[in-house]
Amino acid sequence: MPRPALPFLPIFLTTDQVATVLGLPDASAFLRQRERLEETTLFPLAMPHSRRPFRWKADEVLAWIDRNGRPTQPDIDPALIASGKVALLEMAKTA
Repeated sequence: MPRPALPFLPIFLTTDQVATVLGLPDASAFLRQRERLEETTLFPLAMPHSRRPFRWKADEVLAWIDRNGRPTQPDIDPALIASGKVALLEMAKTA
């Protein structure tokens, strides 16, 4: 799968930039999947430092995409989201 083209790719990526490279709609979409991606697919960890914003090494993120492809958005019924049960569904998956 070809990598998404960015006009300029810095050495370190912000959360917004990681979301763009992964083809996700925004930083929030990436952050919702971040822990699962790190645990199940060995997505690169953010650079260790004590302050935000988080940063990831661009070459590690691109290498991960080469190995794993881009993540997909989970299909969740809009009615389920409106019901407020989505958090319980996620908790049930991890229990």
